[in-house]
Amino acid sequence: MRKSVLILGGILLIGIAVVYLFDLQRRDRIVTEVVQVPGGYGYLVKSGDKILIRQEMIPSIQKTSPFCTYNDAKAVASLVRQKIIKKEIPAITKEELKALHVRINCLDLAN
Repeated sequence: MRKSVLILGGILLIGIAVVYLFDLQRRDRIVTEVVQVPGGYGYLVKSGDKILIRQEMIPSIQKTSPFCTYNDAKAVASLVRQKIIKKEIPAITKEELKALHVRINCLDLAN
């Protein structure tokens, strides 16, 4: 009886380890990419070849404006990726934009 419990426990542990490893591989496949768009930057969140999110404008603000800098887009994309991995809704709030110090109004130095 004890031997069968140990065997069953071992099989269960192996099963959990396999599921965990597959989950880690799935998480590693979620990547972000900053893209240049007219007037600034946006980002993509991808899983393999599939685009999960294409964000060309700063989310959660009234005006439709792209990100001012590469780093702003990258920071928000990274937060969205973390939320997806944690199985949270990947929405971004104004408070999160402020916490990441994302610039909302870009200076047009050409004028």
